Amino acid sequence: MRELLREFLTYAREKKNFSQVSMEAYRKDLEDFTHFLMGKEYEQVSERDVLAYLETLREEYSENSVYRKLVSLRAFYKYLYKLELVDKLPMENLDPVKPTVKIPETLEWEEVRRIMDQCGSKPKGYRDKLLIKVLLETGLLISDVLDIRKSELKENSYKRIKYIKNGNLHFIEISDTLGEELKEFTESITEESDMLFNGITRQNFGARFKVYGQKAGIERKVYPNMLRNTLAKKYVGEGIEELKEKLHYESLEGTGVYMTRNFDKLREIYMKIGIGDD
Repeated sequence: MRELLREFLTYAREKKNFSQVSMEAYRKDLEDFTHFLMGKEYEQVSERDVLAYLETLREEYSENSVYRKLVSLRAFYKYLYKLELVDKLPMENLDPVKPTVKIPETLEWEEVRRIMDQCGSKPKGYRDKLLIKVLLETGLLISDVLDIRKSELKENSYKRIKYIKNGNLHFIEISDTLGEELKEFTESITEESDMLFNGITRQNFGARFKVYGQKAGIERKVYPNMLRNTLAKKYVGEGIEELKEKLHYESLEGTGVYMTRNFDKLREIYMKIGIGDD
């Protein structure tokens, strides 16, 4: 069983160009499912097993998390189907799990400044502040930023950042100021890992970001993707093409959640593209 899981993750990384963060999420989701099976082979899993698994998940997780775990499971079984190890997907006839719709939350720019002030000047605080600056300037998701490699920054003379979306390679030009800060930070790192923000996960950075928000006197809960939403809000007034470019959407559909004031339409688009899920 474990061998099939390892083969799938290798396939996802090499053929589907999954980021390291996505790979880790899929690995954890599928290990949770493996543990639930208690030794039952993947090929023997039935629709009833999947239903029981979903019910177990709902006792501990939100609908959004259940939705993500089902997406991981579906991707894995599509791989098994491709290998002809199963003749159908065990979740094929189940009613789709729908994520909860949430309207993108933003920060005021003054709040962003206060959060960054709380990072301080110690190594971890400086690193967190730099990570926030990258998020704000690039409009990337936290998962993409955590996938930045020191060697690739150096290869591109600290003038652009590489990222992969939908299996395609992209580059984002960055300012000279941010480039210099990234170069200085990279050269100060003594550890061997090639990851720029090695040791940081979405979860632990999100927890620290929340603490920074509390120390900054922000009463509502804050989370890193609010930075992307704040950037989107800034560019809404400059038109849909500008917003599409800044947030790196491949189609104009993705920007709809920020462009419309019609709540029903906004909900519809938001569910479709899942802005803010990371």
